Amino acid sequence: MRNKTMFALLCMTALSGSLDAARAADSAPKGDDRPSHIKVRAQTPPGGNGVQAQGKAEELRVVGVLRDANGVTNQTPGGGLLPTRDDSAMVSGATRDYIAKQAPTSNLFSLMQMSPGVTVAKTDPLGLSDRANVLIRGMQQNEIGWEFEGMPADDQVNHVADSSEWSDAENIGHFEIRQGSPDITAPALNAVGALISSSLRDPSRQRGGYFGSSFGTNNAFREFIRLDTGEIGHTGIRNFTSFSYTTNDNWRGPGTNSRYHVDSKFVKEWGNGNRVAAVVTYNRVQDSWMNYLTLSQWQKYGPNYNLATSFKSGQANYYKLWINRRSRVMVSLPSHFNLGHGLSFSATPYYLWMSGTVPNGSTLSNTGSYSGNEPAGDLGLENLTAGRGVVAAVAAGYTFSSGVNAGLAYRTGINLFEFGTWYNYLDRRAITSYAAVNQNGQAANLYGGDAITMASGPVLYSTNLHEIQQTTALYVQDTVSLLHDKLKISAGFKEAMVDLRGANMLPGARYYAGASYAIPLPRMSVHYNFNAEHQIFFNVNTAFRTPVGDTPFYDVLSVSTGKITSRGSSSIKPEYSISEELGYRYTGLFNASIGVFNYDFRNRQLSATAPLNGVLTTQYLNVGGQTSRGVEAEIGLKPWHHISPYASISYLHATINDNFHTAGTYLRTKGKIAPMSQKATAAIGINYDDGSFFGGLQFNWVDSMYASFMNDQGIPERKTLDLNAGYRMGKLGFLYRPQIQLNIINAANSNYLSGVVAPVANAKAQKGANGATIAAATPTYDLGAGFAALVSISTGF
Repeated sequence: MRNKTMFALLCMTALSGSLDAARAADSAPKGDDRPSHIKVRAQTPPGGNGVQAQGKAEELRVVGVLRDANGVTNQTPGGGLLPTRDDSAMVSGATRDYIAKQAPTSNLFSLMQMSPGVTVAKTDPLGLSDRANVLIRGMQQNEIGWEFEGMPADDQVNHVADSSEWSDAENIGHFEIRQGSPDITAPALNAVGALISSSLRDPSRQRGGYFGSSFGTNNAFREFIRLDTGEIGHTGIRNFTSFSYTTNDNWRGPGTNSRYHVDSKFVKEWGNGNRVAAVVTYNRVQDSWMNYLTLSQWQKYGPNYNLATSFKSGQANYYKLWINRRSRVMVSLPSHFNLGHGLSFSATPYYLWMSGTVPNGSTLSNTGSYSGNEPAGDLGLENLTAGRGVVAAVAAGYTFSSGVNAGLAYRTGINLFEFGTWYNYLDRRAITSYAAVNQNGQAANLYGGDAITMASGPVLYSTNLHEIQQTTALYVQDTVSLLHDKLKISAGFKEAMVDLRGANMLPGARYYAGASYAIPLPRMSVHYNFNAEHQIFFNVNTAFRTPVGDTPFYDVLSVSTGKITSRGSSSIKPEYSISEELGYRYTGLFNASIGVFNYDFRNRQLSATAPLNGVLTTQYLNVGGQTSRGVEAEIGLKPWHHISPYASISYLHATINDNFHTAGTYLRTKGKIAPMSQKATAAIGINYDDGSFFGGLQFNWVDSMYASFMNDQGIPERKTLDLNAGYRMGKLGFLYRPQIQLNIINAANSNYLSGVVAPVANAKAQKGANGATIAAATPTYDLGAGFAALVSISTGF
């Protein structure tokens, strides 16, 4: 059965006279990873009466797309960066042709950096750490929807996406970036800026496997193995399961990182369009902290501003007090069923579990600390300096999330009607406790019950929350196809409802807190295909995001004074956007797209990372109204003499529409450029691959950006260059296409600030509207990842 299917597909591709089918399949490579060569005898066509027409027999050789052991086909334009699209929105992405040639340690963030409008502020060159500041059209990571195998993959409270925990790079089949608002069916409630979707490769139809080993700078070492079962018995079910282990030292400052990861995917397909998949991933990571910097610290120390390598009494910057530990399990069952008569049903049940600790070095007063507003008494700390002892302030979080995204589609004549729902249930515990530090800088074991307790006996907490969040979304959309399917007009409506209820168990805090939102989200789009090469599109979308983190809803009390530093509110307004896009897309000798966009924001919210009771915590600033306008373009050539160039460019003009309220007055911010909104970005990629030798470069340029609402401080432009090169062999015994690959990240070893961590209202003293002087605040920044090199040896078998 398998040979017949392959034969039919290959014949259709060869006889079509074009590469359209291959380009469409290339956006999500599936099936066997091995080449197929089929030789058939074909006669000249018979006459109309069924009698063999006179003519000479011809021999037709049908050759399937050649894949290397890591899924490369060299069919996607732009070296894998510009798959063929047929969509009513700006969409970018990549296939295995690009992904496989990047460092095997890469996470999704680093793989996105070439796309137009995307800025990735990497702090770790190899991608083991997820602490990257991702911006799309000037919108932050928590304003972007993140979808993995049909499930929401980010933290549904803080909207942080730790993409390295989802999958190994060898298993990512493809990803796409919808730079505007998300598809109406997407399970996302924060995608005011974009939607990022990624999927694992499908299991091979043939039994086999893949092995890779990497080593490089900063003691980097990695091993990866994947096993494909092929079809299991005669069930039609196939599976792959992989395991990887990675370790390296921080490229700057002290500390070692390690990561254990498992991916597994089952697939069964039958009939006409029926498919069920089951995906399970597990991740455990330990990573050491790298300091944020102020502008003056960067100018004075550069990459040498780091945590301390040894412990000194009274100082909390010892690196062993800043080691994060996280674990995650993700389960997704994306399914599609053809019910016949034009009716189909799709459903993705899912489950997500996350657990982790984020320790920060801090100090506590031995006799003057508080848990809520309750005095803690004598804490019994030792090695005091001015009455304070060094502690590890440990923020721990435990999250369970489950839900289902399901929908029906009915096609009849020129009409496609879609209806669906998404439900998500989240249960979360967030606590901050403290561990004593001995004279050697070693923190007590919190898990062993050694958390610091008050004199009266209970554990000393500065955060103690338990919250339940329920999300329900209903959507309906109708699409009409006219002019022989050349013109498609869609109109849709989505109602998103979020209910957050929680308990703040700190003494002196308001116990019950939360908020409820019901947001109507209408949309429409028009898409016209002139022919197979030219298409234009226009869309209008709406999107929203709930306030980020816990601090907007719950009372926050100081561990040093016992007083409320900020009061929670149930009336925090959500961020809301209305966006329009107009674009053109070309598919032919090369692929290209260009689009203009406009956003109108209400209650635009910027996130800032700042210390709270000794722990770095996400807080938010409501900027008010904002308008963002710009243009994006990308172009990629099909392989020509084995060369596939790619280029992208974007321009953004984002302005604040309101004056900012602070310190009892208003700052004159209206008309200022929005912080973290780079004016322009550009990327150039060149890929060469003749089937044996391959190599490429990726150049990125990011314009300067502001870090304050008053535009009185920011970071300069930056340029980075990444390189890759390798060689594939043929079959060697039982080894299938073994290869060696070199990846060089930041080849010029550029020293640059890559992103804004904590924007501020004003970095210099400014006069408010009432004439009062508003004191300066200090923005903080991420330092861009330095030079790294990685050599990888891999093979199929």
